[in-house]
Parts: sequence; C-alpha cells; structure tokens
Amino acid sequence: MSDKNNLLGTAVSGPSVILEGAKLLWHPSIRWLVLIPLLINIVLFTALTTAAGQWLGDWLDSMVSAVPQWLHWLVWIIWLLFSILALVIYAFTFTLLANLIGSPFYGLIAERVILMECGSSPNSADISMMKIAWQSFVRQLQLLAYFIPRTIGVGLLTILISFIPLLNLFAPVLAGGWAAWSLAIQYFDYAADIDGVSFRQLIDQAGQKRWQSMGFGFTALAASAVPLLNLLALPAAVIGGTLLWCRDYKNPMV
Repeated sequence: MSDKNNLLGTAVSGPSVILEGAKLLWHPSIRWLVLIPLLINIVLFTALTTAAGQWLGDWLDSMVSAVPQWLHWLVWIIWLLFSILALVIYAFTFTLLANLIGSPFYGLIAERVILMECGSSPNSADISMMKIAWQSFVRQLQLLAYFIPRTIGVGLLTILISFIPLLNLFAPVLAGGWAAWSLAIQYFDYAADIDGVSFRQLIDQAGQKRWQSMGFGFTALAASAVPLLNLLALPAAVIGGTLLWCRDYKNPMV
C-alpha cells in the first residue's frame, strides 16, 4: 500500500507544482520577469505555430497517401499517431527555443523562488542579477550540447520505427518519453545551477527519482503542446521545477 501511495504521489506532484507555479506568476517580485520573455515568446509562438501547422498538414497528407489501398481502414490510426508525434515535436521545439531566449529571466525567477521557498539563496548576497542571468544563459547552452545529439538519435530511431507495422505504435511513446525527461532536466536545472550543482550531478539526482522526474516532465510537455497555454506554461514550469527541486531534490539521499 505504501508503494502505491508513493507512486500516486510522484504522479500528482508534477501537475500540482506547475499549478502552484502558475499561481505565483504574478507575485510582485516575479511578475516583471515573466512579462518580458512572455512578449518575446508571443512572437516566437506565432511564427512557430504557423510553420508547424503547414508542415503537419503536408506531412500527414504525404503519409496517408503512401498507405496501400488495402490498409486505408488504418488511416485514422496513422493520422492520430502522427498527430501526437507532431505535437510532441512542436512542444519540445517550442520549449527549447523559448527557454533559451528566456533563460536569463528564468534564472532570476528561480533565484527569487528559492529565496521565497527556502528563506535564502546561495546567490542572493554575492552575485548580481546580470551575472545570474548570464550564468543561466550559458548553462542553457550546456543543456543544448547534451540534448541535441541525443535528440537527433531518438528522432532517427523514432522515424525508423514509424515505418514498421505494430512497432510504429511506440513511436509517440519513445519521442514523448525522451521529451519529458529532457524538459524535467531543463526545468530543474535553473535551481540546480543556482545551488552550484553540476549538470552531471543534476542528471544523477533526477535519475534517482526517475518516476517523479518523468511525471513532472510529462506534465510540462502536455502544457507546452497546448497553443496559448504554453506561453504561460513555461514560466509556471520554471517555478514548479524550482519548488520541486527545493522540496525533493536538494538532498538526493533523502
């Protein structure tokens, strides 16, 4: 019974901390740090959503036209699977780009949240806002160096199995699992960086609580896939990831 309760707790912690993060978006010390990247992301969202809509339509048309006549009864299943896959790609791409652009502000948000949650921040006394912002941007570049080659590998594998009957049912699962893990790492990293935790150590600590990390990542991914909602989901996930880091990840042996 205890194990079931633990699994349930890890499953609901992702949605709950992101909702908690959404409530803190307009906190006086955070509000202006949310508004600036929000305006930038509106421009990015408009361009990316328009391009993604056109690409998805063309891609689905070409995939469906390649299905043999005798398999046309499977067209709706193929359409559904590839629509889910396209949403995963859209959400992941939008989130990576938006987080890179907003990273200087998100680092400052994480620092403020750590201050509110823990009562102190390692950076609050001796590091300027500009240094925190720059440090967060550089760390995002390190994350991209970790994500890009692995994402390419997962993407190629996903494309490969997409053309294999029955196996292609797992293509959205594979892509979604990797995207969820990546987003969990991304949103934990703002707080981990401020706490002076190396990227390698962050991966290890997130791996020790893999189910909780994946639950949080899937929640962030789902929110990022919803147009318009994703504009506020990003800073809410930054706050949620920081809260989760402070409560459950700072001391990995606990």
